[in-house]
Amino acid sequence: MSYQIEVAPPARQEIARLPGYIRTQARQLIGELGRNPFPARAKELRDKPHIYRIWLAGRWRIVYFVDDELRIVRILRVRRKEEIDYDDL
Repeated sequence: MSYQIEVAPPARQEIARLPGYIRTQARQLIGELGRNPFPARAKELRDKPHIYRIWLAGRWRIVYFVDDELRIVRILRVRRKEEIDYDDL
């Protein structure tokens, strides 16, 4: 059974500003997270339960929250690795 995808407003803006080929990959990967929010390459963040990050096209990362009970994947951020501050999640 699939998960519903929600994209937080900051992530929506970040996706819109991505270079074209990375934006295409981001949208594809987000769709895949709706089918499987726990792919092998996703990592749960330390001290942030239910929040995961996954690599996207080199230095880019997608950070997302999974609510297993409601079956929702909420995309929180889409940024370069060096731009992500996990403390504000």
